[in-house]
Parts: sequence; C-alpha cells; structure tokens
Amino acid sequence: MEAFGFIFAHDWIHSLDPLTLVRPAASLPVLGKYRAIDFSLSSFVRAGIVRIGVSLDTEAVSLLDHLRIASQWDLDKKEGGLFILPGKYLGTLDALFKNTTFLRRANEELAIIAWGDCVYNIDFHELLHYHIDKAADITFIGDPEDPYIFVINKFLLLEILFAYKDLRDFWRDAVASIRSDLRIEQFATDIPMYKLSDGLETFYRLHMDALDLNVYKALTQNMILTKLRDFPPAKFSTTCRITDSMVSDGCIIGGHVIHSVVGRNSIIRAGAYVENSILMQDVVVEEGARLIN
Repeated sequence: MEAFGFIFAHDWIHSLDPLTLVRPAASLPVLGKYRAIDFSLSSFVRAGIVRIGVSLDTEAVSLLDHLRIASQWDLDKKEGGLFILPGKYLGTLDALFKNTTFLRRANEELAIIAWGDCVYNIDFHELLHYHIDKAADITFIGDPEDPYIFVINKFLLLEILFAYKDLRDFWRDAVASIRSDLRIEQFATDIPMYKLSDGLETFYRLHMDALDLNVYKALTQNMILTKLRDFPPAKFSTTCRITDSMVSDGCIIGGHVIHSVVGRNSIIRAGAYVENSILMQDVVVEEGARLIN
C-alpha cells in the first residue's frame, strides 16, 4: 500500500537553546555533515515515498535554504515531490489542519507522520507492512506519549483534524482524547533513535554514541541524503593527533582531537586540544586553546 509523508519541522524547541536561537531543531547540524531532517527525508525516499510535506516556520531561513533544491533527495518530481509548507503554527495539530489541502490532494491512502528533529535510520517498508498486518488505525514508533513517527489512514487523520481543530497537539491532545476508540499498535525496534527535542543532553549523547562505529553504521547505512557542499577533503598536518573522532570535509587539523566530532570547514590549529566535544561548521580553535567536556 502506498503512503505519503509529512514532517514537522516548524518548532524551534527552546530546550535546545542556544543551538536553536537562530534555527529550528530540524535544521541542526548533526554528525558533522548532515542536518537532523536529512534522516527522516532519507528514510522516506529509500522507501519509495516521494510525496512529502514539510511544515516549517516562515522565519526558518537556514532550513528553507537547506531544502530548496529537492533534487538532492531525488524529490524533484512531476508527480509528488517535496512540498515546503511555511506558516506560523501553534502546534502539530495546527500544522496538519492548516495544510489539509496538501493532505486531501495526496493520492496515497496512508500517511507517515514524522518529526524533523529525530535522528534514525528506519525501513518504512517494515513499518507499513506491520501497520497493515495488524489492521491498526494508528501505528507508532517510540514513546507512547511522545512518538518519533506514526502511520495513520489519511481519511481518519482528516476526520480527527476537523473534530479537534481547536486543540494544539495532535498526539497528546487529539489522539489522547479518543485513544480508547482506536486500535493503536506500537512498532518495536532496537535501532538507535534520538529525539533532539529531549534537550542538549540527547544532542550530546547522539554524537558521543556515533563515535562507536556500530552506532554510526546503524544511523548512516544505505546512505543519508543531504545538501551537497563543495568542500575539499580534510587536511591533517604533521602536528595533529586524532583519536576516536569524526572529522568532516573542509577541515584543517593541526592540534589534538580526542573523542570528538568536528563539523565541516573547521580549523584546529597546532597546539590546540579538543576532547569530548562537538564542533559545529566553520569553527576555529586557536593555538593553545583547550576544549574539554
């Protein structure tokens, strides 16, 4: 059975301040070279889901710039494609309700709803088959009170939206109000998943966990698609020492980097020391500086 996708990417999420002072959580750089939203987009595309709506804030310039070339995710389609849905949204229910035109026009019967701040690598084919086999009204992954993803029939989705349009949160308010009337199933998985809205500790744990090769492979296998950037390969000088770290394209490393993630186009000069840290893009660590977490 075919499905279309919808990604919530409009929330700035203050639990992640100061990282989200100038960008929504879905636009946060992760693992050196990706944005958080790349993981849900890539899972959709690998499953052959090519009609995807993304709700985002009208002021989310960095996210708009990241998504503006749909061909990066093979979503420049005549039928379907990537739909940018900007607006001022009060919550997840409001984001869905204000985009009922997109929902109605989708030809697919099922909707997969995801949060753009979640980092995972899921086979949506398995999720859809499970949902159908269980004859469920809704199938979700994650916390029953705060899921990462859920599947729902489009017409049931629209019915709930119009019945509870004055509420704010689709899952915690609308679904919670009628949970006893629905057949709701949980899809269990042991793959690593991280919801960045849980706070800075989760953001940090994601990066430290990903320094384990097994976790990194689980998160990035089958390729995570992202916006292409023309940076040269990282350059390592004779003075550098790299241990158990992730260094991105465009970096110049002269100092010591221990158990850390270094974002694109960053410079760590000779005599600098970085340990247990996450560096974003375009960071410069000067000679003699010590960053230890």
